[in-house]
Amino acid sequence: MNRAIRIGLIAEGEAELGASIPYINPEDGGKVIERFREGALHTLIRRELQSVGLDCDFVQRHPTNQESGIYTRRTGHSILQPKYLAQVVIAWRPKEVDMILIVADADDILTKRQRDLETALAKIRSNHLDTDEKEISDRSAGGLAIRNFETWLLADTQTVSEILDVVIGKLENLEDLENTKEIMENAIANSTYLTEETSNQRPLQIRWDLATHLNLATIKTYCPNGYAAFIHDLIDAAKVVQELPSFANTDDD
Repeated sequence: MNRAIRIGLIAEGEAELGASIPYINPEDGGKVIERFREGALHTLIRRELQSVGLDCDFVQRHPTNQESGIYTRRTGHSILQPKYLAQVVIAWRPKEVDMILIVADADDILTKRQRDLETALAKIRSNHLDTDEKEISDRSAGGLAIRNFETWLLADTQTVSEILDVVIGKLENLEDLENTKEIMENAIANSTYLTEETSNQRPLQIRWDLATHLNLATIKTYCPNGYAAFIHDLIDAAKVVQELPSFANTDDD
C-alpha cells in the first residue's frame, strides 16, 4: 500500500482549516497536523482522494518572519499575496510536502480572484522545489470557492438540513447566491446540534461534521465552477504524486 500523500494546504481561515489555524507553535511547522485538529476542508479533500484509492496527511505551514513573533498564520484572502506565498512555499522542505494546494473565497469579485489565484499558483510552482532545487510545476492545485466556502457545504442542502434539523429552502443557482455564509450561520444558530459544545469551536465542529457526511457528487453538481474544477485539478496533481518513484516505497523518508 502506498503511503499517504503529504499535502501543504493554504486556505483562508478557521471555517476551512478548523483548529489547525491560526494559532500555531513555530516548532510545529513542517509537521503533520494531528487529525483531531483538522477542519472541514481537510475532510473534503481527504474524502475525494480516498474515492480514487489514495490517502493523505496535511502538513503545517512554517511561520514567516512576521508570523513567528505573534504565533499565528495569515488568514483571509491575503493568503493569495505572492510575496507571502513565496515565503511559505520555500520554507517547506521537499521531504515535508508532496503537493501544495491553495483555496480562497471568490467573494463578490470573481474575475479579480481568478486572476489572483492564477498569479498565486504561478508563485507556488516557481518556489516549490524538489531535492535538486528544480521547480515542480505539476504537483499543486488551486480552488476558488464561489462565492465562499459555505457555498460548498450548502450544496448538499438535504444533508445539511437533516444533520442540523433545520429547514433550509431550496437554493437555486448556488454559485450565484451572495448570502450562503449568512444562510449557513443562521442554520447553525437555529440548530440544537452540538449545543453541548459551549465554546466558540461549535461552528467549526459543525462544519467539520457536515464535511464528513455531505454527498461529494452533489457538491460537484451544484458547484461546478468552484468545487468540481478544484477537485479535478486536485486529482490530477495527486496522480502525479502517485507516479513518483519514491511513492512505491511504503516507508516514509
